[in-house]
Amino acid sequence: MRYAIFFVDRIMGGLATLLPGDGEGSVTIPLFCLPGAKEGDWLRASFEIDLDKKGEMTREIDALMDELEK
Repeated sequence: MRYAIFFVDRIMGGLATLLPGDGEGSVTIPLFCLPGAKEGDWLRASFEIDLDKKGEMTREIDALMDELEK
């Protein structure tokens, strides 16, 4: 499995600022997504496509488009 490495740079106001292991840029995400993480921690992250959510959103968008076309 492929993953990305992030450093928890700071936590303020319920947000965590992460620095990618390659040193390029930063990412800010809600702290609740990182239970137990503290400043100074290193994280290993992997992502997967949520096909269920994708299908749900596609159906919702299609329904809205149908409504607009009426």
